[in-house]
Amino acid sequence: MTQAALSVDGLTIRDRQGGAVVAEISFAIPAGGALTVIGETGSGKSLIAQSLLGLLPPTMHAAGRISIAGAAAIDAADRRRLAALWRRQLMLIPQEPVAALDPVMRVRRQMALADLDDARIDSALAAVDLGPAAGDAFGFELSGGMAQRVVVATALGTGAPIVVADEPTKCLDPDRAGQVIGLLRRLLAEGRSLVVITHDRRVAEAMPGQLAVLDGGRFVEQDDNRRVLAAPRSVFAREWLAADPARWTPCARDCDMAANALSAHALAFAWPGRAPLFRDLDLHLPRGGVLGLRGPSGCGKTTLGNVLLGLIRPTAGSVEWAGTDIVAAPAALRTLRRRYQKLGQEPGSAFLPDMPFSRQFAALRRVLPGLDLRRDLPPLLESLKLRVALLERRPGEVSGGEAQRLAIARILLLAPDAIVADEPTSRLDPVVQRETARVLRRCVDERGIALLLISHDQALLAAIADRTLDLGSFAGRMLS
Repeated sequence: MTQAALSVDGLTIRDRQGGAVVAEISFAIPAGGALTVIGETGSGKSLIAQSLLGLLPPTMHAAGRISIAGAAAIDAADRRRLAALWRRQLMLIPQEPVAALDPVMRVRRQMALADLDDARIDSALAAVDLGPAAGDAFGFELSGGMAQRVVVATALGTGAPIVVADEPTKCLDPDRAGQVIGLLRRLLAEGRSLVVITHDRRVAEAMPGQLAVLDGGRFVEQDDNRRVLAAPRSVFAREWLAADPARWTPCARDCDMAANALSAHALAFAWPGRAPLFRDLDLHLPRGGVLGLRGPSGCGKTTLGNVLLGLIRPTAGSVEWAGTDIVAAPAALRTLRRRYQKLGQEPGSAFLPDMPFSRQFAALRRVLPGLDLRRDLPPLLESLKLRVALLERRPGEVSGGEAQRLAIARILLLAPDAIVADEPTSRLDPVVQRETARVLRRCVDERGIALLLISHDQALLAAIADRTLDLGSFAGRMLS
């Protein structure tokens, strides 16, 4: 019998109250083999990945046995022994790449900390279409998609025989996602082993080996990838496949472009010493309408969203909120700020890390004194498929998808005029993605909110947006 490169026996993860979030997970992966894990947002997929490297949040506790290449099994609760395997045996591609990078350290220096020399750094960056300029950039200068490619490149260059990839194609345009899938398959061809956690159907279809379906904290289905995708036995797997955005019914609404909550004219932006990210851009965001924004990774989509929200001053042009040019009259930002909200790529950064969500939601009363959280919050959480009990947790104790939906709930309670949503469903499984997109669309239709939806998912934009703008046609030279 072939020796397993990685075997996990009876992995159970409990929260601070002792409840089993993940229960009795077991699997074995041979050298050059892969296990792909799908499951509902918040079901514990990322906790499994974190437990393999001893990176669980302090309030979570693991039990079970983990063995590498037939060596003596390690207790899953032994964080120190697991951490000693980093880079040498195990490498993580994290779900939140921006949080994994030091914002004030150059990328090349950070990759060197993973024991990569200059030649291997250049080779790894080139493999993900990032040139020397990206290596010389600071972490804060990278887009979400570029940060994702940097962490993939780092894992590629380390040579660790086991790579744990948590949502490796999140925030990437289709071409870049296909490139990362190709790199993962290359790792397998080199004899390295993969644990891949994903919401992306393209990844699930492309990975050979085993596919496991996590539901209710347990593997409810675990078999050959092709067999599961062709004839899933579990209810969740069938719903997951049926919820592909390509199968959604497109929105047929035609918006009145004259009634704009936000608009921009002759807009341009360039970082100091760099060519423009975009220029001569006109944009109109109508009340009760959804404008989709797409473009390749690194072309400036997130930056444009920040310019439209008054968080970054444009190089040229105007931005109007309800008819007021906030570039010419920046004092208007203070009086209008609550009505213009951002839903960012990194939901964890939207909340204070050491405070329960219940207290952070209660703080909204300072902005809206008449807010009745006991009346308004529970039905909103239910519509987003969130349990009220999550409010007593801290940001580090929920999944990325749960944090994203809690961020959506907080924004909706503020009754905004406009929302700039940057990849708002990238951390959600297809089933919850569909429900969340429907909630956002319903709020747009019923409340007259204007929504700028930034996404790499063309099927999602086709199903939700009234119109779509391709930022690539306005871009100058990209950092990559």
